Amino acid sequence: METYRVFISYSHNDLPEVRKIVEVLTQNGLQPMWDENFSFGFGFHEQIQTFITHAHVFMPYITEASSLRGWVHQEIGYAMALNIPVLPVTRNMVPGEMLQRLHAVCFGEDLDDIKERLSWDVFDNLVNGYRETSDALYKCAEQADDRTLMMVEYANNVLKLKTHGLVRQKGGLSSFHIPKKVVTDPVWKERYYPDMRSVFHCRNQRKERIALEKHAKVSGCRLIINTLIMAERSERAQRVRLQTLLEFLDSMPDDKVQIVINRELQPQESLTIVGDWFAAESVSGSVIQGFRQTIFTCHAPSMQSRIELFDQEFEELLQNAGWTAETSRSAAIKEIKETIERLES
Repeated sequence: METYRVFISYSHNDLPEVRKIVEVLTQNGLQPMWDENFSFGFGFHEQIQTFITHAHVFMPYITEASSLRGWVHQEIGYAMALNIPVLPVTRNMVPGEMLQRLHAVCFGEDLDDIKERLSWDVFDNLVNGYRETSDALYKCAEQADDRTLMMVEYANNVLKLKTHGLVRQKGGLSSFHIPKKVVTDPVWKERYYPDMRSVFHCRNQRKERIALEKHAKVSGCRLIINTLIMAERSERAQRVRLQTLLEFLDSMPDDKVQIVINRELQPQESLTIVGDWFAAESVSGSVIQGFRQTIFTCHAPSMQSRIELFDQEFEELLQNAGWTAETSRSAAIKEIKETIERLES
């Protein structure tokens, strides 16, 4: 865990005190999220929802001024509905309404002990109480095309926050076997041979590849793949998909790719985690129909549990293969090339 994102809800009448809180959170290794981070030209309320959705902790600054602001109470309700831990901070008053059952951090007029009372440990203890994946809220993409559209939306939402995340993927050949070429290129017919896919489907697939690659280029990727996917269906389609993946791996430096091959991986298995920003896992699927019933979540407090499970599996597979993370890209490229040569012969 690099840091915890803390969204601050407040009244602008309290801006001087909030600036001090932001400074202290930063000094304590936390990442404040507030309206001064918003991007120009985008909807204000839309950005508030996005920031709260991706926060590890929601922190309302409760004062006489903020208590009179309806939007502060709306934001509190939104955070609690998403099951995001709430840490009220107050000055010379006790929170009411929805927050009255929560133990608040209370300060006097001068906020003299703020750094100690808003320490990393305070937030770490709070977030750890929401680590279970059962605490998260989910959206479900029923069909394969729905999954692709939501993957693009979630990945691009993180990019709109001016940040990137390490791409962890398990399943098939990952999103990086999807071509970046225009959908009229012959490679699209080859990758689905002997079947056909609509232009709509291909265009959205391409968007998924591009969106996730933007994250991988900056923050890297960690992939668990199965090079035998499509082997029983079509060697022709398998070959072009492997070639597309190979082109991606060739374009990436060693320090941006960690990859391992698991030939026991089943066609219906699919998991994507981008940083600790969102996760998407399919519960059914096939080579022909694609992944179905994919559940998405942005619940940051429980994301670390998913990451730890993925990384544990990845490290075990690396050890079994006799690879290291640093040399895995080169080792995978060699094995993929050998597979392509066998298919061509």
